Amino acid sequence: MIYPIVIIPIIVGCVAQGIKFLLSITRHNKIELKFLFTSGHMPSAHTAFVISLVIIVARYDSIYSTTFAISFVLAYIVIYDALKIRTNIGYNGKVMNKLIREIPGIEKNGYPILRERVGHKPLEVLVGAVLGFFLTILFIVVLESL
Repeated sequence: MIYPIVIIPIIVGCVAQGIKFLLSITRHNKIELKFLFTSGHMPSAHTAFVISLVIIVARYDSIYSTTFAISFVLAYIVIYDALKIRTNIGYNGKVMNKLIREIPGIEKNGYPILRERVGHKPLEVLVGAVLGFFLTILFIVVLESL
């Protein structure tokens, strides 16, 4: 076995990011390479990754292990960050961009355009979690059948 606790979550995260990239192509009718590496949007690759990590650690180390507790807390922090903290950062960026555009006399050259979509909507996190769960189970079944 080649370190499934590390390899499977990485593959799951990459698959989720790839799905996000494919969805961006269908949404915008063009290829935008930035969606291969961007945060936000459908599905949440971070959530898919940490849910995969929790499931794989539960399978190979048990739910009573210290590593499971650590992975569970990490998943909580990542999901909370995606839903609350990064969403608020995006909202702040939107407000700041609006202020810079509307206030007369502000020198706009010194202010960068801030990203307005940094976090996730709840559905994007849910889809990432479901994707992470089912892909991990699939990979475990395939791996253990070899």
